[in-house]
Amino acid sequence: MKVTIKPDLCCGAQLCAQVPGGFYRLEDGFNALVSESEPVDVPPEMEAAARAGAEACPETAIIIIDTDDD
Repeated sequence: MKVTIKPDLCCGAQLCAQVPGGFYRLEDGFNALVSESEPVDVPPEMEAAARAGAEACPETAIIIIDTDDD
């Protein structure tokens, strides 16, 4: 699983970072992944937190990319 952020949609509501699990963090009030130009790998143990943070985003700025390792 990978995650990417649409920088033009991230409004800095910070709800993603409030989800238990600590996958998302803030930098200058916005999701720190905004500065990443490529999708970021999500460790398997953090997938639930990454999905929950994406669901909490009021602007749907967090995009989950499901990958299949099979």
